[in-house]
Order: sequence, then structure tokens, then C-alpha cells
Amino acid sequence: MPMEDIVTNKNVSSQVSQTKIQDIWESISLSKKACWITKHLSEPVIFFLIEGKIQLTINYTDIYTVNQSEMCLLPDATHCKVEAVEQSHIMICSLSIEFLLFGKEILEELPFDNIDPKKIIKKLPVSETILQYLLLLHKCMKEGLDSYYFFDLKRNELNLLLFAYYKEIELTQFFQSVLSKDILFKRFVLNNYLLVKNVQELAELANYSTSGFIKKFQKIFDESPYKWMQKQKATKILIEINRGVKSLQEIGNEYKFSSYQHFSSFCKAMFGLPPTEIYGENLEMNI
Repeated sequence: MPMEDIVTNKNVSSQVSQTKIQDIWESISLSKKACWITKHLSEPVIFFLIEGKIQLTINYTDIYTVNQSEMCLLPDATHCKVEAVEQSHIMICSLSIEFLLFGKEILEELPFDNIDPKKIIKKLPVSETILQYLLLLHKCMKEGLDSYYFFDLKRNELNLLLFAYYKEIELTQFFQSVLSKDILFKRFVLNNYLLVKNVQELAELANYSTSGFIKKFQKIFDESPYKWMQKQKATKILIEINRGVKSLQEIGNEYKFSSYQHFSSFCKAMFGLPPTEIYGENLEMNI
């Protein structure tokens, strides 16, 4: 969720320098009258205003005021100008598809056909429990904690807190602007991609032709299903290896590799290292 500064007389600081962590969380301080502008967001984000008061201009036209201890959700592809009415501290969380699909019982009931396109964002008060959670997270950032997996887990924890401390109707209204009728297809993919060996099997399970499935998948996920599935598998394998709970052979078997050699080759292709050398390394995928 990169943002760029558009004024000169201000004091803006970000507590996390690691790019991958900033893809999940950012902690932003703005002095009075400081102004930031988002680039078009690749994923929806939640703005939590910890202190102060800000004004958001959405897509150059719609203006919203966000007060201390309020949160609002911005859809992806949104252009947003952020202006501090007074000294402000903002926590920003970027939402993954997995996050949005977590509360599936609620999301299945969303009134997709009744979404008001003029009401781009909704606001909710930040509960005291979530406020304390955010302050602790900010403290971890300020002290230099740089574990991507920690911050990803904290995002999942936020999901649990939201569904614990807010009413279903509140969350329905809060999230409806970022959800579409493709939600069931996305959930199907997330629930089933680990159960199949390849794209063809996943398409068959979804009752699509392979070509039709690939076309729909690329439209929704913005990349090929093969590449996406490889990334998802690699991410989960990397987490399992770094947890150190299961043996490498167990991990390879769990993810349906025909042999340990095949598993090792996959790790080398995705991470540049064999599985025996991955533990504790800060790796990025090579696709």
C-alpha cells in the first residue's frame, strides 16, 4: 500500500522499512496539515485513526472526515488523498483475499445487488480491545520487529477480533464495497486448490472446461492459476519449514510431492535454496 508525500512542510514517519511488511501493515504519523496521497490500491485497506483527525478525498470527488478511534475501509483501485486536520497517527492494514473470505457465513449473506456505489467507504468506531491490539502492534513495529509471518498472523488475528467485537450487520455494511459476486469462485479456489495436483483437476472439480476456468481465474485473480497455485504452495511450505515442527519429509508428503528430490527441486526453483538450507532465511519467491 505505497503512499507518496505531496507537500513539503510536514513531518511524516513510517515505522516499518521492510517492503514486504509494509504490504500488510503500516504505521503513519502526520503533523497538522500534512498531506499524503495513495497510489491506486492493489488491495483493499483499513485505515485505523489512533489519534487526531484526518480528511479523505476519494477518487478526487468524495470527501470523508475520520475522527480519532474510527476506522474506515478503502476498496482496491481507489485513489485517496489523506490530509491531517490535526496531528494524527494512522495504522493501515492491507487486506488479502484470504482475510476477506474468513467470515464466510456472514459474507455468503451479503446483499451484493443492493450496494450503493455512491457510498464508497463505511466507518466504524474502533473498539477498545482492537485499539489496544493496534497499540501493541505499533510498539512491535517501533522496536524493529521485522518478521513477515508475525505481521501476517496479526492480520489474521485482526479478522478474529472484528468478528468477535462487531455485529454481523455492521461488518456486512463495512465490507460490502470490496466484495463482488465472484466471492464464491474465490472461496472455491481457496478451499480446494490444495486438494488437487494441477489446474486441470481444479477446473474439473469446479465443473469448468480447463480453458474456461483459466479465463475466469485470470480475470478474478489477475494471474494464471498455475502461477498462483505455485505461489500459494510455496508460501505455505516456507511457513512450515520455518516453524520447525514437521520434518522435511513430512512436509513434502503433505504437499503431495512424489519424492523428496521433487520437493527439493521445487524449493530450489521457488526460493533458490534446498529445503535443508531454508530455515531462518528471509527468502523471496522467484516467480
